[in-house]
Amino acid sequence: MKKILLFQLFFLGISGAIFAQATGFGIKAGPGLGFQRWNGGSKRDLLSIYHVDAFLDSESTSGNIIYGQLGFHTRGSSSRIGPFEDVNGIYYPARRLKTVFSNVVLEIGAKKLIQTKRFETFYALGVRGEYTSKSKFEFYDELQDWVRKFNYGISIRMGAEWKWNKLTKYGIDLNIAPDISKQIYVPAGIRYYNPITKTTSPGYEQSVRNIAIELSFYIRFLQIIEYDE
Repeated sequence: MKKILLFQLFFLGISGAIFAQATGFGIKAGPGLGFQRWNGGSKRDLLSIYHVDAFLDSESTSGNIIYGQLGFHTRGSSSRIGPFEDVNGIYYPARRLKTVFSNVVLEIGAKKLIQTKRFETFYALGVRGEYTSKSKFEFYDELQDWVRKFNYGISIRMGAEWKWNKLTKYGIDLNIAPDISKQIYVPAGIRYYNPITKTTSPGYEQSVRNIAIELSFYIRFLQIIEYDE
C-alpha cells in the first residue's frame, strides 16, 4: 500500500508541473488490440479494445515535449471454446468468451518531434499508472477475487502530426503498451471450478499481464504564451 501511495503522489506531482507549464492540449481516441500473457499454460486470443484520452503538453523550441494524459482504456483478451458435450450429455456449440478490464489510465512521458517538409513525426516514451474500475469475465468468473486494481507499465509511441492552422494540429499515434505489473495473480494451491466441464482442477500459480497495441487519432490545440518584460 505504501508503494502504491508513493507512486500516486509521484504521478500527481509530475502531472501538476506539466499542467502549470502547458503549451498545448487536446483529445485522442481510437481502436486497439488487447493481449494477455498467462503463465499458467492457458492460451488467449486477441481482443478488440478502445480508448479515449484528454492530454496536456509542454513544448520547447527544440521540439522536445513533456506530456501528461488521462483517459479510459479497455484491456483484456478472448478465448475460443470449441464445441463439446458435458458429463450430463448436454451439447455446447463453439463460442468466443471475453475477459475485459475497464481501466482509468494516467500517463506521463517525453516526446521528440522531428520536422519534415510537410509534417512532423515523433517518438515518445511514457510511464503509466492504471486503476481497474470494472472487470468482466465470461469464463472463470471466480478470478474476480484475484484482480489487482492498481497496475503500471510503459508506453512506446510513434506517430505523425500535421498543421491545420496557426493554433491547431492533428495527428495519428501508435502506442505499444506492455504492463510491468500483474492484472491478475493467483497463488499456487487455489483450486478452481470449470463451469464448462463442471469439474474441479488442482490450482497452479496464475500470473496475468496486459499488453495493448493502440491507434489514436487526435486533435491538438496550441496556446501561445507571451511573457511581459
